[in-house]
Amino acid sequence: MLAVAILCVIYGILIYPNYVSPYKDMIALPNKHWLWGTYAEYGEHNYEQAEYMEKLYPGQAFTRFHGPLGSDYIMAQSVEAHLQVLQTHAYKFVKPTFVSRGMKAIIGNGLFFAEFEDHKLQRRIITPAFTHGHVKSFVPAFMNKIRMVYDIFDDYTKDGPAVFKQVPIFLRLTLDAIGEATFGANMHAIDDEHNELLAAYHRLSTPSDDPFFFLCNGFIPGFRYLPLASNRRMRQAKKVFRESCRAVLMQKVNKVSETKVEGKDRDILSILLRDSEHNWTIDEIENQIMTFLLAGHETTTGALTWTLWALARHPEVQEKLRQEVRAAFPGGIDDMNSADAVESLKYLNNVLREGLRVHPPLPIAVREAAENVSIENTFIKKGTVVQISIALLNKSPKLWGPDAEEFKPERWDTHPAEHAYGFSTFLQGARACIGRRLAEVELKCILAAFVAKYKFEMISPDQTVMTDFVVTAKPLDGLPLKVTRLEGW
Repeated sequence: MLAVAILCVIYGILIYPNYVSPYKDMIALPNKHWLWGTYAEYGEHNYEQAEYMEKLYPGQAFTRFHGPLGSDYIMAQSVEAHLQVLQTHAYKFVKPTFVSRGMKAIIGNGLFFAEFEDHKLQRRIITPAFTHGHVKSFVPAFMNKIRMVYDIFDDYTKDGPAVFKQVPIFLRLTLDAIGEATFGANMHAIDDEHNELLAAYHRLSTPSDDPFFFLCNGFIPGFRYLPLASNRRMRQAKKVFRESCRAVLMQKVNKVSETKVEGKDRDILSILLRDSEHNWTIDEIENQIMTFLLAGHETTTGALTWTLWALARHPEVQEKLRQEVRAAFPGGIDDMNSADAVESLKYLNNVLREGLRVHPPLPIAVREAAENVSIENTFIKKGTVVQISIALLNKSPKLWGPDAEEFKPERWDTHPAEHAYGFSTFLQGARACIGRRLAEVELKCILAAFVAKYKFEMISPDQTVMTDFVVTAKPLDGLPLKVTRLEGW
């Protein structure tokens, strides 16, 4: 048996990728490691690989990325290749096994992991919960959460400008905000940063604290059942988080059953419970809620903090945005009482879209071919992992011009992208982010309210920020910035 295993490893590492794979002649990333493939060279920056290849070999539909143990990975490069993977042949691709194995155990089998007809059905049923009318109704709740975080910022800056990390605070704000929109319930992340639910959430949503555990859980079947300390901590975190979700869920079930009032509560949970077309089980609803909380909250926090970083680096943009918000709402945050009023701010819209374009919180996505398919004269074998290169599309000089990598909000007025896929932060096609409208309204409210009241600056002219990317891309060090409380608003 040992000899057979050794032969299989030799075949997978040395023979298959170089002589048998259908991609053996495809242009590939250099510096391949004999065991780990290209991960050994680009592991910490794998979201930049497609951009690197586009600069070296422009005009390719796909390029090759050597996966671990000789596995087949390719990267979509051209707009047409992305369009066919995400749209034309969307249901010929699924979430890769290593992704679903690693994440499904955390957030359940909700919309994020649904495939084929099941995905079509779930998306059709859930979409009404994210209509613009429903999303607009959350603005007063968002503003109440923002006022609570104002108190935290004012305490930090009561003696003058202060340097503190932005990510931990905005993690709490966005968790409470998404909890309000999802559950119609207070998660108490803002008023109690040490509560058990917040700690459990952090453990579930931040696998980068233990990246080896995350990778092993994804690539090794059954790893999560081993008697390891990491597995025990993860199980305990899941237990706390699910019990909290279940408690809120059952309270809402009882409330909806008692009132029978259509449309009284506008949160997503109430809408799902009132759905008469699909008789959701409690477990199904719990899985959906876990998906919205964990997947939605992570991306929103990343988008917000990266945009603040861009504004700290471009103080002239920050000041222009501040003047727009203050002119529109001279009475302060109390005037910001409707989504229509917030969304009417043209420069705010441009700043947010540019922040999302230059710093997408999900710079890549991955799909696995569920069947053989041909795209752009490239045969893609069943089981091949295909990387969707969001950052490449968002910063493509072909779509945005030679200054594509620069942060310039004004471009949205004068030089919009040459193709809709030039802004793929929320993905495109059949599996585009269903919560896009909710995320955009939430981000606009938070960004406008904080830029109007506080000035955000780099702590030094040479400050740099590293990226922490496992599930989403976030500032590695929590993004310390110098914050000053401004008068007159």
